[in-house]
Amino acid sequence: MKILHLNSNFVHSKLYGNQLNNMSVDFEHIIYNPIKQNVKVKDEGDPYTLFIPRNLNKLDSLLSFRRRHKSLKYLKRNLDLSEISLSHAHTLTNDGILAYSLFQKYNIPYVLTIRNTDVNFSIKYKKHLKPLFNKTIKSAELIIFPNHVYKDKLMTLFKGNAEVEKKLEKSIVIPNGIDGYWHKNKKAERKTLENKKVIDLIYVGRIYKNKNLHRVLKAITEINEQKKYKLKFNVVGKVINQKYFKNLKKNYKFKYFGTKNKEEISEIMKSMDIFTMPSENETFGLVFLEALSQNLPIVYTKDEGIDRYFSENVYGVAAHSKDYQDIKKAIIYIINNYNEMQKNLDDKEFLNEFKWETIGKKYDKIYREKCL
Repeated sequence: MKILHLNSNFVHSKLYGNQLNNMSVDFEHIIYNPIKQNVKVKDEGDPYTLFIPRNLNKLDSLLSFRRRHKSLKYLKRNLDLSEISLSHAHTLTNDGILAYSLFQKYNIPYVLTIRNTDVNFSIKYKKHLKPLFNKTIKSAELIIFPNHVYKDKLMTLFKGNAEVEKKLEKSIVIPNGIDGYWHKNKKAERKTLENKKVIDLIYVGRIYKNKNLHRVLKAITEINEQKKYKLKFNVVGKVINQKYFKNLKKNYKFKYFGTKNKEEISEIMKSMDIFTMPSENETFGLVFLEALSQNLPIVYTKDEGIDRYFSENVYGVAAHSKDYQDIKKAIIYIINNYNEMQKNLDDKEFLNEFKWETIGKKYDKIYREKCL
């Protein structure tokens, strides 16, 4: 069975390869990911067919119909579309609209994943495309979300549209998975804050404004000024926005470790106490699960990412990303309930849901059921 993956982000993330590598060999995966001329692509010797034309420009970002027409032309020229059993559109905005066009022209059924940019940007601001979004959602065999929050948000955005609401009610949530390293190296020993003069908070990820480090640091600064607790903030990751990073260094104190691999990160986490990443927008946030595997309670974003995957205040606290006072309250709550959260983290069975083997089997089942 040939599956055509319409995936505008395949070359930018290992997530998609992890999914495919954990699926049945019965499927032949074909990936279409158009890119701009200046994008660098690593040749990793992938066991699937890749079509990565360098045919996008600035106009294509603004004019969806132009990009769609270009993609249809390319696919018709380079693929025997009659052999495709199913397509999987990995976003609504570009991939989904293309899948809908292929369905109209060639009767290829498709499943559709709806992600962060779709929910928090495209549907809200590309209002001229809303009729096309409606048709794309209604015609999909199945809608998939990476988290529960985005499903709820979309139900609100399309409230009153009975057909779309009906389709969304039947949608499912499939999370992303974390690297097997974190499953194999789960920390069993409980952490404690007793006798600690300094409580260490850590952030791991790319450094730019959306990750909200400025509000975290503001919250930490206020807590330190109150002198009940002494907190230190530690940052690991690649700087994406140099200006933002320079402003952080100018206005706040924190320790920067630079970029590190997973083995180095897990070693750093051994001496840390709380993981903090209340991003403004977050599709999922795999690093939260990595932190939990190392017995680090988490501060995460309310109504984004992993929110609603777990009961509130069990493994961490959800905070409103744009309210540093709420972030401050979340940090203090974790400090005051640290021992209880460590007990909750004794049983890490909940992490099994985020194994790529488990996720691969879910997609196996979906693709078999929805194929022509």
